[in-house]
Amino acid sequence: MNNRLLRTSIFLAAALVALPLLPIACRSADEDSGHTAAAAVTVPVFDENDSFRLLSEQCNFGPRVPNTSAHEKCAQYIIDNLKPYVDQTVTQNFPYDDTSRKVKLHLTNIMGIINPSGADKILLCAHWDTRPTADNDFTIANRNKPIPGADDGASGVAVLLELAKVFHATRPKAEIILAFWDGEDWGPDDAHMYLGADYFSRHPGVLKPNKAILIDMIGNAGVTVPREVYSDMKEHPLMDEFYGDAARLGYSKQFPNTAGLEITDDHWPMIESGIPTIDLIDFNYAYWHTLQDTPDKCSPDSLNVIGRALELFVYDQPA
Repeated sequence: MNNRLLRTSIFLAAALVALPLLPIACRSADEDSGHTAAAAVTVPVFDENDSFRLLSEQCNFGPRVPNTSAHEKCAQYIIDNLKPYVDQTVTQNFPYDDTSRKVKLHLTNIMGIINPSGADKILLCAHWDTRPTADNDFTIANRNKPIPGADDGASGVAVLLELAKVFHATRPKAEIILAFWDGEDWGPDDAHMYLGADYFSRHPGVLKPNKAILIDMIGNAGVTVPREVYSDMKEHPLMDEFYGDAARLGYSKQFPNTAGLEITDDHWPMIESGIPTIDLIDFNYAYWHTLQDTPDKCSPDSLNVIGRALELFVYDQPA
């Protein structure tokens, strides 16, 4: 996560057999009334503790800043954790010349695809890189140091990696693309950010989705995700669809159906390229862009809420 422009407005197949199952209510069309009725589907329960482990293991590499050893190790970690559970893994390797810092970045978008070549494509995404500078650290001397990125980066990745296991065990109807964007948080300003999402948006190929959800900064304890304003303005029906699913799970407290902030993030280049995308983000986080953005500030409960809501959204999608 970056120094954003803010506007106030307002693991293998055998192991899967042991996964607990839980019925969740999914939408089904009521042909007589035209209304929506609840239909039960049994799916593996999102494992919040395993997801938290995935968050912590990313942080154990250290800051995942582009062109560092930790960055390389984390890329391989994501691929290794995806491969057992997806039908295909795809990487997009691309350079980025930062002339202001006189450095050439070597960046990688990573994608795991389930049910490839489906007519309906749903993309869930998060960024996996971390901020090279702790711009908002409470100690001025720390502000040129890279952040640990527990909430700001690792939390979204952890949720998507855990969802790969769920979708492998019980297949959704639609094609699912789990995408991990690089270079989101390079900075220092918006002109040098959202690099992976922007690259994909210009080179989606056959992976261009019908709809997408971005998750960012969703692991902090007591997570609360109001409706991000730009998402709501541009993709209001998609926002309504997701927030309706969250409410049906009893998560209205965590997903209040109220306006939050307008935030620049990876959804901007995606929306602008014609990919309907909403951003789920809890920007009310005291440790944003500080050296205190560590796993102890995050919660398995928060990862669970996000993971379960995304489960229901995906299983609700048509073939």
